[in-house]
Amino acid sequence: MKRFNKAFTLTELLIALGVIGILCAILLPVIFNLLPNQNTLMAKRAYYMVQTVVAEMINDEACYPDLTNAVDKRIGFDDGYGYANCLLWGGESATASYIETEQNPSTKFATLFTDKVETSDASVSGTETTFTTKGMNWKINTNAINTKGYKPNANIYITVDVNGTGDKNRPNCGQSTYSTALGTVCTEAQKNPDIFTMVVRTDGKITIADDWAKDAVSVNKDITEED
Repeated sequence: MKRFNKAFTLTELLIALGVIGILCAILLPVIFNLLPNQNTLMAKRAYYMVQTVVAEMINDEACYPDLTNAVDKRIGFDDGYGYANCLLWGGESATASYIETEQNPSTKFATLFTDKVETSDASVSGTETTFTTKGMNWKINTNAINTKGYKPNANIYITVDVNGTGDKNRPNCGQSTYSTALGTVCTEAQKNPDIFTMVVRTDGKITIADDWAKDAVSVNKDITEED
């Protein structure tokens, strides 16, 4: 009795490969769409970090006491004074005259903010502060409140490049004009922005300036204002 070895013919093999190719063409885009975008993940991390730090700072009575009804009224981050219990800004190591004399409120904000985040390379000044955290590059533009006095409508602009600013980390662009702090405004050809700006008011409320980042963090309107 003759025994026949069963095997695929060349035609059957080509058909099978064709079917596999079609399935890959259909399924791979779906799979990639289901995978989280790295810039989106980093944008969420950056936003929630800022939200947490800003909330801690605005509610810190040692550094930002409630002066909304005081004669020398202050809303929050427009307060440049040092206080005895605010150790990083006027506390035990400072002189009495330093505590009693108002300093630059933007430098105060940047000093306290960078102390609360995980960074070791902060460069703080009265108008601009830069630092890095976990592969993200940051710049705080506090020029709007770099002078003393009651400033209820002033804003602090915190811009972040979520994947770093090196050439290999392109596109290094965002959707708002604030993106120029760390890169450029994206052109129509540039996809997947990696820069966005958070606008922090002196009363602690936060607005996101770039639509891609708003979508990324699924903004809760109860805690974040719209433009």
